Amino acid sequence: MAVKKVLIITYYWPPSGGGGVQRWLKFVKFLRDFNWEPVVYTPSNPDFELHDDDLLEDIPQNLTVIKRPIWEPFGLYRMLFGKKAVQKQGVVGKSSNSFLSQIAIWVRGNYFIPDSRIFWVRPSVNYLSKYLKTHEIDVIITTGPPHSIHLIGLELKKRFGIKWVADFRDPWSKWDVLDQLKLNDRSRNSHRKLERMVLSTADQILTVSPSLKASLVELGAKRIDVITNGYDLDLDESDHSQPDKFRIAYAGLLTRGRNPGLLWQVLNEIASEIPGFSNDLEIYLAGTIEEDVIKSIEMYPEIRKTFSNNGYISHTEVIDIYKKSAILLLVISNTDNASWILPGKMFEYMALRKPILSVGNAKSDASDVLKEAGYNPCFDYDDKQGMKAFILFTYESYKNKEGSKDELKVEKYHRRELTKSLAACLDQL
Repeated sequence: MAVKKVLIITYYWPPSGGGGVQRWLKFVKFLRDFNWEPVVYTPSNPDFELHDDDLLEDIPQNLTVIKRPIWEPFGLYRMLFGKKAVQKQGVVGKSSNSFLSQIAIWVRGNYFIPDSRIFWVRPSVNYLSKYLKTHEIDVIITTGPPHSIHLIGLELKKRFGIKWVADFRDPWSKWDVLDQLKLNDRSRNSHRKLERMVLSTADQILTVSPSLKASLVELGAKRIDVITNGYDLDLDESDHSQPDKFRIAYAGLLTRGRNPGLLWQVLNEIASEIPGFSNDLEIYLAGTIEEDVIKSIEMYPEIRKTFSNNGYISHTEVIDIYKKSAILLLVISNTDNASWILPGKMFEYMALRKPILSVGNAKSDASDVLKEAGYNPCFDYDDKQGMKAFILFTYESYKNKEGSKDELKVEKYHRRELTKSLAACLDQL
């Protein structure tokens, strides 16, 4: 069978760290197994905060990676507000509540549409137009956010008629992040107009969860499939060994709006009721943990000394901590429109066959996936009784040195299996 070529346009690529990079890094890792040769197009000088050099090891040998410079206005924002100014998924964080800061956020939301990477679109279209005239490419894939990446695919589709797949890792016009940017009505309408153009022009839409698919269908998507995120772990028996502590681990972004405050209360109660529990307990947090979350833990005297904030650690270190934990904590935003979210870490949790304490919406895609695989569903943020019962049961299993479950159904979420589904979509175009 002849090998076909797919051009993947992505902002996030190693050594960028965090969850945004891994979806297409892992697809690229396995695409050759299914007669597709990937070519990656990405910025040469992206402005991202998280670095993870370990992810470079997953890039296939002899892969063509085209890197072109990008200009981003976030550098100006950092000059105004200092090195502590941060951005996540292309959204400028509030470094202060000053008037100047609020003006900067308003400008970002209303002048850089759909996002601050918009200035990469025209030079990328010009460069790739020349590239496509001299290199045979069968399919183009764009992945967002940042959703400006889709505008590159939109223009190339118009110019060359080449098959185009638009991958939505997050919503666009209905993304709750936009609410932070003080958009006026004109800006909102601009987002919706661009989104409709992408959804109606692309030959194929991909997304990460059933609820997000339903939302995009309402917005005009026609040919759309769900390919979730997944895991890519090679495990052996030693990875299921008994942890040295009753360790509850979380690595990633934990903000005030995603703070499982009731969990800290429950752990404090159990520590006051069961002798020795606080000596066994360790609350291990890593990544970007907001100060409000730290304070909400430290206010409880029985668990204050069991907590550690470890900052950003590499993905390899994250997996090592997961293996040494008794409970893996999953926290999904406590908002009305978060039912679509399937965090990438959830699939790695499932592969490790560790107990998962998921705090979110009990009626959500994440809850459905967990139940289907044989895990406990999500606990609502106010389900104190459920959280406490789960922790007590898991602690008893820990003390009795009971191992992980073998009957869990997680194999279909291996990244190679998911890439097989991707290749099938590409073959049908």
